[in-house]
Formats: sequence, structure tokens, C-alpha cells
Amino acid sequence: MILVITASVAGCGYNFGRGTGVVPLKVSRLYVPVFINLTNEVAIEDLFTSAMRKTIADSSDAQLVPESGAEGVIDGTIVSYSSVPVFFSGSGIATVYQLTITVNIKLVQVITGKTLWEMKGFTESLDFYPINDPLLTKERERDTINTLAITMTRRAFDAMHSNF
Repeated sequence: MILVITASVAGCGYNFGRGTGVVPLKVSRLYVPVFINLTNEVAIEDLFTSAMRKTIADSSDAQLVPESGAEGVIDGTIVSYSSVPVFFSGSGIATVYQLTITVNIKLVQVITGKTLWEMKGFTESLDFYPINDPLLTKERERDTINTLAITMTRRAFDAMHSNF
């Protein structure tokens, strides 16, 4: 399956919205609760939560821990989701859909409740190609959501560590 990333342009090829700060080294034990889903897309929060948890688990700079052992909490909210046809065949059938997701992510220090880092309005888009079977098309759409979840959570986590 061929996927084409068409990210919202903001200098680096994707849009971080408003990001602030850098993760302090003293906050390395992190907990990730389930992302909040403000969209109508069922279970999208599970994909984003799993992707962020895996990103932290794979990191050498941070440790994924239960809430009781956390120095920081990464909260995420999926603000918007859309899947719209962008190309059509000569007979008017959609041949390419663009899936766009916007999230807000923040890191809160447990001991103080202070927001240490925040990214609002982080938006990315990715195209997917439907086929004649509606169930398989939905599966492709779900795979595309998962790809975006992985990409977006990695970029957000990387942004916590740099002055991007």
C-alpha cells in the first residue's frame, strides 16, 4: 500500500501549532493516560494513546511508568478528524481521500501541576486509496489513522526535547 504524506506546511513540513518549552531532564518518568477524543471517529484515542506510550517506551531519554510513579503526565486530546475525497475518477468515484487529524498535547509536572510543555493545534494529513469493498476501505482508513498516530506522537515527543 502506498501512502503519501501531505502535511500542513509550517516551515518543517508539518504544523506543530503553538509549542512551548523543552522537557526538563528532571522529568523523565512519564505516564500517558488515554487521549481524550473530541471527534466522532470511534476508538481513535486508543491508537494515539498506544502510539505515545510506545514512543516513550522506545526512548532512551524517558521511561514509561504507571501514574503512581510518574514525574510528568502527557495528556493528549484529539481535537478534529476528517476524511474527505480529494481526487475523482472520470466517472466521479473518489480515488483518493485525505485524512486530517489535529491534536493538542501537553506535559504536566505531577508535583506542581504546572504545564511544562504544550503543543496546540498540531495537524497532519495523509492520503489513502479506497477500493471497491467498503470494509477494506475502512481498514485502509484505520491503517492511515494509525500511521498518523505514530508519526504525530513521535514528532510531538521529539519536540519536547528540542527547540524546534
